[in-house]
Amino acid sequence: MTPPETRVPSRTLERLRQIVKAGVSSVPVVRELTYEPVGSDGLPIVEAPHQAPPFPGATDIETPYGIASLVERSYEPDAYHGGVRIGTAAVFAPETLQTLAGRTVAVPAGATRSPLFFDLETTGLHGGAGTIAFLVGMGFFDERGAFQTRQFFLRGFGNERAMLHAVAAHIEGIPLVVTYNGGSFDLPLMETRWLFHRMPPAFEGRPHFDMLVTARRLWKAAQDEEARSCRLVALEDVLIGNRRVGDVPGFEIPQRYFDFVRSGDPAPLEPVLEHNRLDLLSTALLFGRAQQLVQQGPAGASDAYECLSLARLHERCGAVELADEAYRAALEHPLADRAARERAWYGLAILQRRRRRHEDAAASWRELLLVVDRRSRLAAEAIEALAIHHEHRARNLRTARALAHKALAGERDPKQREALEHRLARLDRKLELARGDQALADTVTTPLPWGE
Repeated sequence: MTPPETRVPSRTLERLRQIVKAGVSSVPVVRELTYEPVGSDGLPIVEAPHQAPPFPGATDIETPYGIASLVERSYEPDAYHGGVRIGTAAVFAPETLQTLAGRTVAVPAGATRSPLFFDLETTGLHGGAGTIAFLVGMGFFDERGAFQTRQFFLRGFGNERAMLHAVAAHIEGIPLVVTYNGGSFDLPLMETRWLFHRMPPAFEGRPHFDMLVTARRLWKAAQDEEARSCRLVALEDVLIGNRRVGDVPGFEIPQRYFDFVRSGDPAPLEPVLEHNRLDLLSTALLFGRAQQLVQQGPAGASDAYECLSLARLHERCGAVELADEAYRAALEHPLADRAARERAWYGLAILQRRRRRHEDAAASWRELLLVVDRRSRLAAEAIEALAIHHEHRARNLRTARALAHKALAGERDPKQREALEHRLARLDRKLELARGDQALADTVTTPLPWGE
């Protein structure tokens, strides 16, 4: 589940942390409030809370706080999810994380164990004190490259402490937690529930990687309009090639669990478990694809837009040579369309200007003007950049004036027009002074863009 971004109030979390650290766990345990399923006659169904729901692969786990229900499923490495073989995503390259996240991800040195992919199904989509995770989904790749899922199911509200204890035990030793929008929803919610039960938060101090942030940077500006959505199911369709049929809508999930609590019938929840497993698997495959893209560079990109996204990731991390290479790869990609070439020339020009390679930047601005719509904001920025270059660096004053005049002809913003008029007046004064200098006069012209 990837609900809207929601954060638990920081004051509430901080207060709960202080309670746990103060040793309040030594307070005698009181009997928890429990909820019993009832039948159509309104009477409790006595046997239902004491039996694990009959999901395939379900087992019971004994904990100091009671029984926790676990459902396990395995996906073989040679199996396919859409058009992707599952085993190909069983890679963990910690050196790629800084590029993908745009920050340092403190994975333990020498970590080889698979990251833990984590996703919740909850009783509400907007967080808050009354929201509980009734299904805690985990996934990881084993030594063979098979993808294993473990789902902890809350068979009744009175079993929450047992479930949380079992979840914490399975988190021990993991090098990294990977979620899809988990930084805004899943992890804060779990921390709240652990603290509510006076238990130490199992994710505290563990590095976390939110795949949603990276997905937006890599695939939001895609050629295919469908890929502009970064919802997990949309990327699963476009990038993995798996279109879900009959998937349970997210807004139905809380009600299905409430119906189970009242009736004890687990049948409506089986599609919810499958939905959660698919979320885990798709997150793992997207994470693997993102790592491979950084490892392989532009050669691993499926289109020019992935080259552009890779360039921006490298540029964000200060790897300017790699960014330059990726921008040029986008220009040379056989599937590059006009929009991709516009973005590539623009990105390259900005990068070269920041590196103080002003002649190269001017050449990129000129190339941009050959492909861009001349009435666009991008064209106006390119013309202005060239005018500045010719006035202050190349000292081609007539070219600078011609560019400023062209920019003024297409400008509608009053403030921009005023600035351009000021530039033109300054250039006229400089040209008047340059008329008596024959050496300067011989160098003040150069061909304009578009061959004019």
